[in-house]
Amino acid sequence: MTRYPLLLLGSLLCAWQAAAAELPPDGWKFSNGPEFPGAAGTLRCDDKIPFNGKKSLELAGDFSRGGGYVAAGHTLEPAAELREFQFKIKGDAARAAVRFVDTDGQTHQHFLPLTGNPSVWQCIEVPVAGSPGHHWGGKNDGVLRGPVRRIAVVLHRNDFPGKTGSVRLADFRTVETRRLMQPLPLPAAAEAWKLNRGLEFAPGADASLDADGKRLLLKVDNSRHGDYAAAEYRFKAPVNAKRLSFEMRGANRNFAVRFIDAGGQFHNHLFKASGNPGETQKFAFDVAGSEHHWSGENDGVFHGPLAGIQLVVCGKFYGPEKKGETEFRNLSVEADDPAAGLPVWEAADPAALFRRTGDTSPVQLQARFPEPPKPEQLRYSYRGYDGGEVAAGTAVYDAAGRTLSAPPPPGRGFFELCYPELGIRLGLAVDDPPPAEIDEYFAQDSSLSWGPPPDDEKGIRDFMRILKKNGICWNRDRLHWPGIEKERGKFDFGGRFGLYRRIAEEEGIKALDTFHAAPPWNSESPTRFRDADPRRNLYPVNLLAAGESWSAIVRHWGALKALEVWNEPDISFGNDFPAEYVTAFTKAVSRSFADNGIDALVVGGVFASTRPGTNFYRTYIDNGLLDDSDVISYHSYAEVPDMEPQVAALRQAELDSGTPRAGIPYWITECGKPRPWTGTSRGPAEPDLYSAAEITGKAAELRALGLERYFAFEYKFRRENANNFGQMDANRTPMRGMAAYLHLVRVLSHRDYVGDLKGSDALRSRVFEGKDDLVAVLYNGTRKNRKSSVSLPSGLGVLRATGIDGRPVEFRNGRVPNTDGITYVYLDKAAKQNFIDPGTRAMELCRLAKSYRPRPRAAKPLVLQPLTDLSKLIVTNRGFYMPESGDLELKLRINNFGKTPLEFAPEIELPPGAELLTQPAAVTVPAGGTAETAFRASLAPNPKKADFQTLRVGDRNGNATPIAFSFAPFRQQELVLEAMPDGTRSPATPAELEALGNWNDFSGPANWTPWEGDKTVPDIEARLRGFYTPRELVLQVLVRDERHVNANSAFESWRGDSVQLTVQQRKADKLPLGRRQYHEITAAKCGEGQTLYAHIGTPAGKLAGSKLDFRAVGDGWYLYEIRLNGKELGLELKPGSVIGSSLIVNSDPGTGRAGFLNWGLGIAPEKSDTLFQLLVLK
Repeated sequence: MTRYPLLLLGSLLCAWQAAAAELPPDGWKFSNGPEFPGAAGTLRCDDKIPFNGKKSLELAGDFSRGGGYVAAGHTLEPAAELREFQFKIKGDAARAAVRFVDTDGQTHQHFLPLTGNPSVWQCIEVPVAGSPGHHWGGKNDGVLRGPVRRIAVVLHRNDFPGKTGSVRLADFRTVETRRLMQPLPLPAAAEAWKLNRGLEFAPGADASLDADGKRLLLKVDNSRHGDYAAAEYRFKAPVNAKRLSFEMRGANRNFAVRFIDAGGQFHNHLFKASGNPGETQKFAFDVAGSEHHWSGENDGVFHGPLAGIQLVVCGKFYGPEKKGETEFRNLSVEADDPAAGLPVWEAADPAALFRRTGDTSPVQLQARFPEPPKPEQLRYSYRGYDGGEVAAGTAVYDAAGRTLSAPPPPGRGFFELCYPELGIRLGLAVDDPPPAEIDEYFAQDSSLSWGPPPDDEKGIRDFMRILKKNGICWNRDRLHWPGIEKERGKFDFGGRFGLYRRIAEEEGIKALDTFHAAPPWNSESPTRFRDADPRRNLYPVNLLAAGESWSAIVRHWGALKALEVWNEPDISFGNDFPAEYVTAFTKAVSRSFADNGIDALVVGGVFASTRPGTNFYRTYIDNGLLDDSDVISYHSYAEVPDMEPQVAALRQAELDSGTPRAGIPYWITECGKPRPWTGTSRGPAEPDLYSAAEITGKAAELRALGLERYFAFEYKFRRENANNFGQMDANRTPMRGMAAYLHLVRVLSHRDYVGDLKGSDALRSRVFEGKDDLVAVLYNGTRKNRKSSVSLPSGLGVLRATGIDGRPVEFRNGRVPNTDGITYVYLDKAAKQNFIDPGTRAMELCRLAKSYRPRPRAAKPLVLQPLTDLSKLIVTNRGFYMPESGDLELKLRINNFGKTPLEFAPEIELPPGAELLTQPAAVTVPAGGTAETAFRASLAPNPKKADFQTLRVGDRNGNATPIAFSFAPFRQQELVLEAMPDGTRSPATPAELEALGNWNDFSGPANWTPWEGDKTVPDIEARLRGFYTPRELVLQVLVRDERHVNANSAFESWRGDSVQLTVQQRKADKLPLGRRQYHEITAAKCGEGQTLYAHIGTPAGKLAGSKLDFRAVGDGWYLYEIRLNGKELGLELKPGSVIGSSLIVNSDPGTGRAGFLNWGLGIAPEKSDTLFQLLVLK
């Protein structure tokens, strides 16, 4: 076997890759989808709309009489092994599909979101691969086999705005490859490997890793501390590898190999070695799962492809001295993955990709080839913000310097530089410098202390410099208290936590930090939050010690200027506990900071959701959160139109409470809009356009609403379930979301909101005033409210207009383009008199925020801490549900942070109709110590079952802010389901459905919850019934609605008209089998068709065995027949079985999710399986 020890993986380009081959337009054939009768259409080849002077195809479809799709297909003769299919498309279709038919006759269909911009030739690249979710024929397993026989471009009936439509297709190309199992070398280069010292065994091993291009030398010393050391290699993109081989020399008698799968699961394999340092041993191992595994799916099953490997040695493997060294040579993997043959490249300085206007230097990448590539392989293409090609040519490769160079991008704004034959795509931004004086409104969430890279000195420093270069000086990150203070008073400030904060301080970046775990020495529950019992308090039990800990941590790092006390306490990070728990902790931090002279800001709240229309925020106000916070923070991933109702509801709760701190500064510390996870690729343009418009639009909108700071989420490339939140790609180059956000820094820095532009048809038209001019931010977004252009009032003095990325756009005939979703229109200041409306709701909210005057935190010496026995209560983030009588005992611990003993004189405020059964005793609390008191109360029944009652406890001596408890009664409903034979189907008309009987009607205001808005009255009706068969649990939901609206993806289908439900197998005593072991599923007819999407539970994603039958049944009624496969979901479908379940029906009147009707609780606004209703199988 020929080895290439000096080359990076994928450098065998000449043997694996070929230049793209053109498919002529006259070889394509039309199909009207005959298996779905009714569609008509045509496929014409002409030069009416040419591409680069050549003919194009027009694919037209007419679905006025039904049908499913139209297609243009091409048969490959002979069949070919392909890596990628490329083409251009132009039209207003929102989606297309590409089908590959393999040698086995199986069809693999891939859906592609499109921008819908009919003026742009969109550039499409589709990896040739199997489709796990959309396949048929042949073996019908989603695995692509052998050469591709046929390719088709498909338009479905729902892809066009109306019942008819057409697109133009051109420039078809295929990139061939070889799918033979080949040995691919892993480079023995220092930049390719990373040392892992096993920091989980703090402080880790003394270890080093040396590489000279021929061999790796791993040294480990565990004689003093630590357990192991490892050399880690991460593939640029996961590789379909089957086997790993290498040579090894060392005195170690054992070693381990860890395979890291695509889901991030580590599979640890332990092997024996000779222990003879003079012997060269050869090893080869299959890439496989292991019984020793962690992270990812954590099931021991290898979920390919292979993402990385670790070579591991422990000190004990060398003998009693626990130290030694091991050499590795000739490492390689056997792989048949076509992407593995692509060149390895990087942007040596990511900050250089954020260019200044007028910069004429070439765009350079470091790239490794075995020999200079052929000119046709160096074809490059610049695409503009809209995804269309704006320039093309041939790049230059310098073999000596391994530098790939292209000319500078052609203008201002965002660009993608693509090398189609090489699989290289990167983002660039060209813009003016930001203002010299930084506007601290703009900030970034980065999480550089944990998770995916960058995790080294250079990578973190690069990211910090990009922020500073673009006018941002605030960055949000996360700390892990249990890792920093494993023993009380003993701190470890090293590792990535220390690395990032040192670099941030050196680069002039201010750090906002947060956390969501307490160390075992100060915790009632040392288990992970996801494993905690639903009544287990995750917050620190010793608040006096906790306050001192955080004073010490914050004092240590100079960059740390603000601390969020517990990230997202209202979800699982806080075990869904109510306000009084985390607020007590916040008060402890507030007082400790005051005592120790810590001037870092105390940021309270950190809510995952603000839950408008509920008592949620009011419970925090009643517990004194505002009194002990400098700032309130929250998170939102909703769209721009939802921002104003969220802020308005929060401010109204403050005003209703009478707090003197109404208008307290708000920071939104996670605000993003993800795009679908597409592996390590940048993905198609449309999701990136959507993400950019929402991230940037929300920053502008919240500026108008008076927020003080905006943290865009998230800087680095980051996967979370089916989403990618990264504003940078896997190669550390900017996505549109980063470029657009950083341009907004230039647009809005040091400008104030002055009102809305009159006479525009934009959905939002906020106007901001600067020193010399005004700028109107015109927003419609890129999806349901999208407009190709927006109007401006007659007579308006327009100075200039730009797109979302800063490129100039034309103002013509009273309209400006808005295909980006956002347009900036600069106006003369004279427009303020006649064209600006200052009397907006946004202005009211902005003025309330601006009128707030900072005042010292309360920082009272006594902090009241709840100690109530929760065994008979149901815990939620809005308070406690009481399944039994209204009598309860409440217990408090009083923590004295003062230097003298203090008396706590309890003062009780009861809700109407409640009775105090025993009076709490006054207690004297020693300085720096604690005392406890308790009392009993009886709460009167509440006529509104969903409403909470609040009981407050204060201190007559004024040494403590009050603590407040919220309670509501809980009555669990049982729905009995009849057994039916397999294949039972429901009738089709409203009358026949009504005749079935047993409908549970949950319509009406009592069961309605508004969603981030002010729609307090339901606009839908809903009924539920069900039955079961030996194989299926069948739930029928009948919904009355003016129209059905849902164009969302399956993952986000809950945002439109849909049904969300939970199912959970219960024990004979009707209790859950385990903590959070349930399925939450959305049933919807959405942009991806009729889908059942599992958000919680296993399996996740689109369900394969369960089915939805959605149909209109007349008179404004729609039926969801949800057939849940018992085997797929682990349900026992037999008489006597009990299943926990709740259900909500979402309503979208065409403007987004307005609210929902609920049958049972536990899905929204809080998630808790203890609140589910019961389905009893008869």
